[in-house]
Parts: sequence; C-alpha cells; structure tokens
Amino acid sequence: MTHFIPRLYPTTKAWLVLGIILCSIFIPGYWFQYSIFLVALVLAMLSGVAKRYTSLFLKSIFIISLFIFIIQTFLVYHDHIIGSWYIFKVSSTGLQASLTMTSKIVAIGAILIWFFQVTQVKDIAAAMQNAGWNKKLIFVMLSTMQLIPQMTSMMNTIADAQRSRGVETEGNLITRMKSFVPMLGPVVLTSIEQNEERVLTLESRAFSNRQRPTLMVPVNKTKADYLLSWIIIIIMLGIFYWGVFK
Repeated sequence: MTHFIPRLYPTTKAWLVLGIILCSIFIPGYWFQYSIFLVALVLAMLSGVAKRYTSLFLKSIFIISLFIFIIQTFLVYHDHIIGSWYIFKVSSTGLQASLTMTSKIVAIGAILIWFFQVTQVKDIAAAMQNAGWNKKLIFVMLSTMQLIPQMTSMMNTIADAQRSRGVETEGNLITRMKSFVPMLGPVVLTSIEQNEERVLTLESRAFSNRQRPTLMVPVNKTKADYLLSWIIIIIMLGIFYWGVFK
C-alpha cells in the first residue's frame, strides 16, 4: 500500500483533492472540514510519508490556523459576548466564525500537503503533457511549484556556509534576523541566475519546437486509475449532495 498510492496517476489523486476542496468549501459547519485532517493523515500513513507530512503540517497550516483562530476569537469584536478578560473578549459569533474559517484552511491545506508529498513534480509535468497542456504553461507552473523548495535549499546552503565562517545563525530572534537579512541578496540573485541558465537549457533542448516532446520517464494511467477516479467522483458527489442539500 505504501507504494501503491504514490504510483497512482497524478490526476487520480487530483480528483480526490479537488473533490475534498469543493466539499470543504460548500458543506456548512466545521466538523467535516476538521475530519479531513484525519483522512489526510491516514492517507499519509498508507503512503509511507506520515512523519514528513505531520511535521510539515504542524510547521505551516497548524500555526496559520492557530494564529487566525486567536485573532478572530479574542481580538475581533463580535456580538453575543460570552466572556471577557482585560482587552480580550470572546463571543459565540466570533468563536463560530473562527471555527468555520480555520476548518476550511485545515481541510484544504491538509489534503494539498498530502498530494504534493506523494506526487513528484516530474509526474505532474508528464500528466500535463499527456493531457495536451501548453509547454510554456507547464514550465511556468512547475517553476512556481519548485521555487520555494529551491530557495529553501539554497538558504540552508548559505546558512551552512555562514556557520562554517563563524557567523552566528542560531539563537534568539534578533540574532536570527541579523543573519537572515544578509542572505536574501545572494538567494535572490542566485535564483535569477538559475532562471537564465534554465532558459538557455530549455532552448538547447528545442523547447520552442511545436512538436510534442518524448517523455524520458513515461507516466501511464492504468485501469485501477480509471476505476478509482470514477469511485472518487461518485463518492464526492454523494458527500456534496448530502452535505449541501440534506
């Protein structure tokens, strides 16, 4: 099972992600949305990426949701106050709005993190090419998805180089800011330089040629992908109908 899910065709997993996102947006309440995190966690466990998935979720979506929940609940004024302390006031309206807002963030963020943890960028590119997408559009989308990981890796490399020279990069917030700001210049300049090199590489590989390129690592859709895609679509339509119209 740990190898079966990552090997599924990208659009098969994309149907699941799209269905969950639409259900999370249109189904009222917040219990269904919060339960999506458990669903995504189970999928991550079955995919063999539970540890990496949990770490990434806690470092990103959880912190963002907690921050929004605190601001919306304690600092934004609402009617129907149920408790107060100093400048902080809690209302039933604000609490309901906080739960509804953060639940959608948790649901969408949880399933998207799972998708990109079990789907490689090269497989997404191959699926786009098989679907007949424009090569320039594919390049722009893939470059956008790879931008943050590349800049993070570059930042870590520069930080290691700074530490080897005796520069303090760890400690309190002020110390980290002092070491972080000088890194921005090399990171941005290196990213621009890499983009120029990437453009030259693509031109040397006949990127502007209108003929369809040959995939070095072909990604094919199997019968299981077709079957799972229809099962996912039917289940998500049923959940959507039950949640919205019932």
